[in-house]
Amino acid sequence: MQVSVGAPVEYTTVGSVVSDQRIDVTTRLSGYIRAVLVQEGDRVRRGQVLVRLDTSDVEASIRQAQAGVTAAEAAFHDAEVDRGHFQQLFEHGTISDNEFRKVVLKDEAAHETLKQARAALDMACTQREYAAIKSPVDGMVVTRSKLVGDLAVPGVPILTLESEHGLLFEAFVDVGVDKESLAAFAVGKPVEVRIDGLSAPLKGTVSRFVPSADPATRSYQMKIALPERAGLTPGMFGRAAFQIGESKLPVVPRQALVERGGLYGVFVVDGEGNAYFRWLRTGREWPDRVEVTAGLQSGERLVMVPDSALRDGDRIVGSEARAMQPKE
Repeated sequence: MQVSVGAPVEYTTVGSVVSDQRIDVTTRLSGYIRAVLVQEGDRVRRGQVLVRLDTSDVEASIRQAQAGVTAAEAAFHDAEVDRGHFQQLFEHGTISDNEFRKVVLKDEAAHETLKQARAALDMACTQREYAAIKSPVDGMVVTRSKLVGDLAVPGVPILTLESEHGLLFEAFVDVGVDKESLAAFAVGKPVEVRIDGLSAPLKGTVSRFVPSADPATRSYQMKIALPERAGLTPGMFGRAAFQIGESKLPVVPRQALVERGGLYGVFVVDGEGNAYFRWLRTGREWPDRVEVTAGLQSGERLVMVPDSALRDGDRIVGSEARAMQPKE
């Protein structure tokens, strides 16, 4: 076989899996925390109760609102009775239009008061629902900011969750990468991501790339959208590999290499079909091939599968090392 060139040049960067949805769980109701039902690292499901607040004040408000509804219902009932009675008097001409109009207005006002009282009761009952704080997503608890007995107030986080859906691989690209190679990191570009702990690589897509370098790290931030995969969680470590060009260095199959004393070489076939051993300096390696940084040139012929009995000067009669005979 002939020596070939053009192995892909890869840029590899390390990073971590992050959630695209980091949510601070807060309360809509002020109250003391009676129970925190989860810990850091716990997985939670959408609708699961995470925190319970003390409902003493809420129950008192409900009782007060219920009493207001009872009083409003009694006042409305009396106003309805008065209106019916005065309706008859007005029809018989016993009272004036002005007197009857006042009774009607009183009845309508009592009706509005009853509606307001019922609305206040509904609102108070809703507060009871807010005392049980539920998870808005499927995810994991990453931070617990409050403990039992602490006062929970609106806008102040109690827990922080990371969603299991919409996971991203966050990595950084060194500013030393030339401008032409930066095209490999453009949004929409496919990329292979290997996550420690997962047997198979993931096919990701660049979803965000910030071309403005961080002055502290001297790197560009990048996020890669990952497919849904069982066992993939925020915080996992991995590597992303980008093809940013092609190398001009020779590449040989691993099976053509001969190891001697921890160093590598190959048998090169000259124009007359004779094989000669040559030491190599190797570079990048893949499962099936090796890059050569010194010792070979493009177009030279190699023994594809050298036999252990092959020696300098042996004549090669075929394309494979097994098809050979000693030089006469």
